[in-house]
Amino acid sequence: MTRTPARRPWLSGAQLFVLGAALAFAVTAVAISFSRPSPVSGKAPVIVPTGRSDASAVLDPASFTGKQQQDAYAAAREIPAVLNQLYCWCHCRESTIFHHRSLLECFESDHASQCTTCMGEAILAHKMVQSGITDVRQIQNAIDAQFGPQSLRRT
Repeated sequence: MTRTPARRPWLSGAQLFVLGAALAFAVTAVAISFSRPSPVSGKAPVIVPTGRSDASAVLDPASFTGKQQQDAYAAAREIPAVLNQLYCWCHCRESTIFHHRSLLECFESDHASQCTTCMGEAILAHKMVQSGITDVRQIQNAIDAQFGPQSLRRT
């Protein structure tokens, strides 16, 4: 008669402990990335323009099918220097995933195409510039009122 060797468990107790600790760390890191402090006073921080302030990296509006997406990306292409000085209330600046420097950077990827806050802010800024308002603080104040924590609008 031959004896069948005893089956060893797939993972040992120590391996399970290490795997559990790693999983707990990963979940905590993701949770922290979405809970970094953001302005709660209702006023956005002053954004010092850094990086690009032109539209060279803004995605082509024609690559999107939605009208709001196309309008927002077209706005970003038309007023990149303004958007580069605006705080985005979707909190992508505080996120460890995105860490965008300004509203402009939201349009350098498809991030803004999936975010009604980014699109709304760019369209509002564009309308204000078209109406002759070029003072960035005035534009940011309007964005704060419509999209900031004191607004009634939630996306």
